[in-house]
Amino acid sequence: MSDADSRASFAVALLHYPVLNRHRERSTTAVTSIDIHDFVRSCAMYDVGPVYIVHPARGMHALLKDVAGYWLQGGGRERNPGRGESIKSLKLAKSLQEVLDQENYTLWYTSATPPEGKLMEVANLPEKKEKHLIVFGTGSGLDYSALPKPNGWLSPIEGIGMVRHLSVRAALAIYLDRLTQGRLKTAM
Repeated sequence: MSDADSRASFAVALLHYPVLNRHRERSTTAVTSIDIHDFVRSCAMYDVGPVYIVHPARGMHALLKDVAGYWLQGGGRERNPGRGESIKSLKLAKSLQEVLDQENYTLWYTSATPPEGKLMEVANLPEKKEKHLIVFGTGSGLDYSALPKPNGWLSPIEGIGMVRHLSVRAALAIYLDRLTQGRLKTAM
């Protein structure tokens, strides 16, 4: 077994459906170009990928392909070649099940308010030498009642302020940084 085979690997998914709206109803959210850029750049910095954007609508897939095309073949390629390199990790899917049908991942969900039960600290994931998929939700969070059963839930990000809901981009960056701290410990 090679050294690369003996380590854990990580991918992330940003779900736009099924998620909850502010009334706790199942909903679909729109893709934003800033989510695309921030997710792929953050993941590239921490050597995490692929980055799945999950949305059921063909129109949103067309938008994602246009954005990626600008950085891979269009004017963005010359303007910022590094952005194009990070965009290469972007993969599109219509559902989380589609992602799981393509790759055999250990599935982890994130939430500011996870269901009761045992939680896993993201920094401990590198100890599990598997292919992990960390799933983030948009809107007011994942509608996990309509999703495949996860292997577990990651511990929420705790703050000391009044707000309990970070932007998904901020949550991703915090989780990736904590994951990297765990990877560094495992490598020692």
